[in-house]
Amino acid sequence: MDTRNLLRTFTRVAASPLPLPGLLALSGQKVILPFYHAVSDDPPPHLRHVLKTRDTRTFRHDLDWLCRHFEPIDAPTLEEIATGRRAPTRPSFHLSFDDGLKEAATIIAPLLKERGIPATFFLNTGFIGQRDLFFRFRVSVLISRLDATGETARKKAATLLAGKGILAPTLREQLLAVDYPRREMTGEVAPLLGVDFDAYLRNHPIYLEEEDIGHLLRQGFTLGGHGLDHPLFREVPPEEQLRQAMESTLWLRERFGVKQLLFSFPFSDEEVGAAFFRRVHPPEGEISLTFGISGLKKEAFPRHLHRIPMEKGDLSARSLIKEEYLYFLLKAPAGRNTIHRL
Repeated sequence: MDTRNLLRTFTRVAASPLPLPGLLALSGQKVILPFYHAVSDDPPPHLRHVLKTRDTRTFRHDLDWLCRHFEPIDAPTLEEIATGRRAPTRPSFHLSFDDGLKEAATIIAPLLKERGIPATFFLNTGFIGQRDLFFRFRVSVLISRLDATGETARKKAATLLAGKGILAPTLREQLLAVDYPRREMTGEVAPLLGVDFDAYLRNHPIYLEEEDIGHLLRQGFTLGGHGLDHPLFREVPPEEQLRQAMESTLWLRERFGVKQLLFSFPFSDEEVGAAFFRRVHPPEGEISLTFGISGLKKEAFPRHLHRIPMEKGDLSARSLIKEEYLYFLLKAPAGRNTIHRL
């Protein structure tokens, strides 16, 4: 286990008995941004091997705990706080959900409406309406087929991936190692494993349709872009980064009249340079807020905010949030809570 993971493990254990109000007061961080992807009691094949989704019972418990200790705020209020036009009067949270999955409309939104919790749903606009399948979800579908596939076909698939430099001890690990630049390999492997991705999407409509998006907006939720096809930004050149961010957010304005443009980075904002933020944020750009996934962090760009990943196995919201606060405090003396970009 590396040093960072050791520190995380220690922090998780040490944070458990500590009172949350004390952690809040010492950190000075009143606003948290928890995020999820999906909520499902029976994770489907496209999620099963790549995401640790919450079941509805655990998600309800998360919401109950968050609402006991933090006030839910909407995206316009969050922007006012980020830009210094408003100070949070009490500890607050804004929820968000990535990838534009069908569960946003069928499971998540009803649970949020029950409690009056606002939220933002970030969409991969290239996938809306089942137009394509995210390559990581393709990988999960392929892994789900491994046990039903003969040894000869599995060996052919492993050889095909190895020929593209994707090397690992097992075919499962090879598939999990497929990255964005080599995402088309999923389509080459699929016939060998008896998978038809078009048929899968027809039989399992996993993404929101435009009518779902309209309904979410009418219910008062906010929507943002999450890229066109979910690239890891450090793997694409700067101009492609800008295209992915701008086209996925402007699509929402053009199709639905969304006024507040929001964008969350697919995977991570790691290694994204300062020039990107200068070009997309006001006054030069039009995206009001952008979001990373580094937990409690400060940024040189006030309109770039960091969210807390909440899908970490069986860990509760209480455990994850308290761990995040203590981790922030432990890093403070070394000046490691602010991200500086070149």
